[in-house]
Amino acid sequence: MLEQEREKHGPALDPVTAERGFRKLYVHFGLRVLAGVGVLALMAVLPLPSKWWGLPLLLIGAWLILANLGAISVLVNAHYRYRHGPEDTTPLEFQEGSERFVQRASYAVLFVTMAVMVPFSSNVENMVEEGRFVLLMGGVGVLVAAFVLWLIKCMVPGYYQRNSEARGGAVLGLFFSVVVLVLLGTAWIDRSSAQAHITVVRCALEDGARDRSGSRYVHVFHPGQASSTFRIQLRGKDREALSGRDSVDFLLGRGDLGFTHVLGVVQP
Repeated sequence: MLEQEREKHGPALDPVTAERGFRKLYVHFGLRVLAGVGVLALMAVLPLPSKWWGLPLLLIGAWLILANLGAISVLVNAHYRYRHGPEDTTPLEFQEGSERFVQRASYAVLFVTMAVMVPFSSNVENMVEEGRFVLLMGGVGVLVAAFVLWLIKCMVPGYYQRNSEARGGAVLGLFFSVVVLVLLGTAWIDRSSAQAHITVVRCALEDGARDRSGSRYVHVFHPGQASSTFRIQLRGKDREALSGRDSVDFLLGRGDLGFTHVLGVVQP
């Protein structure tokens, strides 16, 4: 009977080989996520002739990030099932108090992150060195997120041992939230400190005196350069002040973290 079962299901997979295979897949999908982040960073730093040229880069970068994060989520679930058997369907209210707290807190942090992304994103978008900032602080965010997940593992060992799709989603959501909050938080702190170091700098606008009253983003040449541009997002009177002008006096400030922010436009 035992021999018949082996012939039916095939030889058992060596656990060491299986774990090595999972690690290779994690690295594979993780590198593709980083490639997507790199594509988005290129879109921010490359001197593209038109904003429409950045649309393919945006689509490619977003697809690489979202598709491979989804693949990692599926892989995490499969890894849990391989290690711990079928999915644990224990309702949340019957789990340990520490597990309930961490899972609910993870989803709460994710909700807060989604709520603040739009209003706080301008702190990053109105930065002269946006690409360098995203790469640097995004890396710091990844390290902080990894430390938070490691700390949870030390304090609540059973949290990662429960094979549950909801648990896997909470872990990924918390990781994403910490990375984004580090990005937005450091950008806000740096921009706030930049208010004390304001200088007025005249910069040329891309495409000359084209009317920008309906545009969301504006591409500005770096001071003293005629080829390299950076992108900013202005609203209200600041955006209206750009209409029909080929150069504008910007209020620039350098924050304590060493990044330059566009704090406003000198009204004509």
